[in-house]
Amino acid sequence: MSVIPKEVLSDYKELFEQANKLVEDESKSDPPTDPYRSHYKARDVLLTLKKLLDDQLVSLQASEADGGQEELIYKAMLGFVQRDLGRIYIFTEESSEGEKYLVRCLELLESHKQRPECIIAYMGAINELSIVLGSRQEYKKAADLLLKAEQSYQAFKQSGEVALNLTELHTPDETPGGGNQELENIYTLCGFYLAQMYGHIGEPEKSAQCCHRTLYRQLQYKTYDPIDFALNTATLSQYYIGKDRFKEARHHLAAATIIMAEHEATMLKPEMSEQQRADYTETFKHRYADVARCWAKYGLSLLQVSRERLLADDDEDEDGNKLNKATAQLALEDQDYRFVDLDLAACERRVSCDFCLTFDDAKLVFHFVNEWLDVAKDYYKAETEATEYAKIMQDFAEAYEAIAFFEDNPENQAKMQKRRAKYLEDLLDLLDPVFYLKICRECWYVAGTAHAAVTDIRLDNMKAQQSPTPEEVKKVNQSCLKAIKHFESYAKSYLVDNTEKWRSNMELCEQRLMLFAHFHIGRLYYKLICANPQQQLEQLNQCLRYYKRFSEACAEHKEASQPMHGEIGVVREMLELLPLKIMTVKRRLE
Repeated sequence: MSVIPKEVLSDYKELFEQANKLVEDESKSDPPTDPYRSHYKARDVLLTLKKLLDDQLVSLQASEADGGQEELIYKAMLGFVQRDLGRIYIFTEESSEGEKYLVRCLELLESHKQRPECIIAYMGAINELSIVLGSRQEYKKAADLLLKAEQSYQAFKQSGEVALNLTELHTPDETPGGGNQELENIYTLCGFYLAQMYGHIGEPEKSAQCCHRTLYRQLQYKTYDPIDFALNTATLSQYYIGKDRFKEARHHLAAATIIMAEHEATMLKPEMSEQQRADYTETFKHRYADVARCWAKYGLSLLQVSRERLLADDDEDEDGNKLNKATAQLALEDQDYRFVDLDLAACERRVSCDFCLTFDDAKLVFHFVNEWLDVAKDYYKAETEATEYAKIMQDFAEAYEAIAFFEDNPENQAKMQKRRAKYLEDLLDLLDPVFYLKICRECWYVAGTAHAAVTDIRLDNMKAQQSPTPEEVKKVNQSCLKAIKHFESYAKSYLVDNTEKWRSNMELCEQRLMLFAHFHIGRLYYKLICANPQQQLEQLNQCLRYYKRFSEACAEHKEASQPMHGEIGVVREMLELLPLKIMTVKRRLE
């Protein structure tokens, strides 16, 4: 029971509500020429209230009486005022002044932070202060402060006390309850901010745990927006994918999908206007397409990592990595990565989280990826979202590359590589290289790689036969010429004004791919099958030309060529062999 007269509390409440209304409601109508008008008015109201509370505390302390509960309530209310003043000063771009008020709030309440009257203002001020510190890139300091808030929360929860919010301080006769919900929301925010700080200071695992805990608490206390929850959960899955933790990634994507499905069933209300219905439907389709793309990335990554594991030479290292990952998994508890209150089993069963070992394993994941890419493609159209559409087409191509690895039949492998190239060639027909040069370069290079793979498969098939048919020779040459065309388009895009000089601003990875492109072109010209000596001579000269360019560029770009020992060795031998071969063909023409 408060010892402060009700009429006094009522006056304070009126001022608080006046300030809150200015910030929450009236500020929405502030003109662009005076965007902070309502916030300035609210600040003046709070400064008036602060003076009243300061005077009351001074008077109380001057009476030399033990203030007890009365003094505590005045301090708690003053803490709320200082927290809100800090928020307003920060919002009106006066961060240093805002920081002062937040620090004063913490200093005032430090010795009372475990009391029900003070815990909300104390933790709220820490949350606000962490944003200020983060904006100054003082991430470690902000993280330490947030951890202090977390400790205060845990200690308060263990005490069994019920937190009091500002309304409950003003109306002490009412049954408390709202304060606990407010405290839980503040703690959820604390975890969200802590996740950001851990991300900035290079603690990704801790950041992921905080992100998951935030999402879990939003579900638990029903304080989530379904679209935001789904996007954040799907985004977190990408962290787990990057760590090859497919079980956790699948769980988060399943949660995102289920929440989106629940939202779709209830999002359109009878009272909505047609425009509101259209807006809600558009937003849903957009974000569902984004979740679909995350599912596709999950499947593509699972196929890619499965392939890398099968290709790994060092079994001992692989076993060590598996043991380390298994140990890390055992250390995880359900609340670290699972949403135990959601029934996700049916959604999770749609795709495996185990590494693929056979073509049958990979085929199921491949079809799963294609299903989700089709969903994404239904929203991201070429005519309206060209860049995003291009990324989806590239993912389709990547899926065919991935499944081709698991296919044992060479003819089927060739078909998959051709399909891979077709997606990229269709994309190249749509895009203008002037506006989409980066994407076009990616398509040229990968399409060239795909047709080169088809060439190698067909050549291997021909070697197994005693006398290949003219049709088989024609097919080899067709795929070979297509590969050359794409690699040459890629290489020309980096040349200065149709010269052989490379652009000066190329990054290291671009230089390396340029070297590979030259190597591939030279190799492919050598593989062309031709009975006409004149044509053969032209092809050998082209091969020599590109191998020479490759060799000269390796000497000029030493860092980029460093890992290319095998290719450099092949080219060195070919540069000795090719002049002799050219001379032999020339003699045949004499």
